[in-house]
Amino acid sequence: MRSIAAIFTAPVKSLSLVRSESATVGQSGIVEDRRFHIIDADGQLLTQRQQGRLTLVEAVYSAESDELSLQFPDGQHAAGITDLGDAVTTAIWGRQVPGREVTGPWNDALSTFCGSPVRLVKTDNPGASFDEYPISVLSRASLDNLSSRINGWPQFEDRRFRPNFLLDGCSPYEEDAWLGGVVQIGPDLRVRLVAPDPRCAITTLDPNTGERDFDIPKLLLSYRPNARAPYFGVYGAVETTGTISVGDALELVQD
Repeated sequence: MRSIAAIFTAPVKSLSLVRSESATVGQSGIVEDRRFHIIDADGQLLTQRQQGRLTLVEAVYSAESDELSLQFPDGQHAAGITDLGDAVTTAIWGRQVPGREVTGPWNDALSTFCGSPVRLVKTDNPGASFDEYPISVLSRASLDNLSSRINGWPQFEDRRFRPNFLLDGCSPYEEDAWLGGVVQIGPDLRVRLVAPDPRCAITTLDPNTGERDFDIPKLLLSYRPNARAPYFGVYGAVETTGTISVGDALELVQD
């Protein structure tokens, strides 16, 4: 049976992933996922592509109380209600994403950690800091198949690929065959799988250190050649909202 093996969110884009037992999924993705992002002094999006160590910062966010907590690897901690300041618009994957700068302790803490001035931004719409689409899906079988191609290398961690939903019960790359179709997860959630997930330099980083350790895109292209990008996993758009939990069954309901 195909099922949800793990649910991941990143309340702040590019910070450490949070593993959850359940999640509420709205039209723009998991409610707590990627509500915030970081911009540099020039107003440009800052991610692990520029600062791999961002993966070491743990973020916890409650959409209900609007409280955000950041835990840094040196023990520093910044937390509180996210009061908002100036309006700001950020270019994210060709989209202009409106939001507001977050005032409070987070900017100073993140700037110190990054070694340069940065600002935390809360998007006007929940989940708007995603890349191309709000949901990313990857099967454990595909991950196992990738890892098996490197003799003597430890199993690649699922967190390296930052999926929202990790699946059990699939054959390797089965999710590719679902593109254009709709999957139902749990009693209510339906997601249309709309595009393959192109993999970038972030996958070259060890999620435990933020340091580059393996050229994942090169490995993917060695056995999954594609002129456009090294694809791994698929993107989805929400058709029907719902709440899901680890262990919920996944069924292809329209292909």
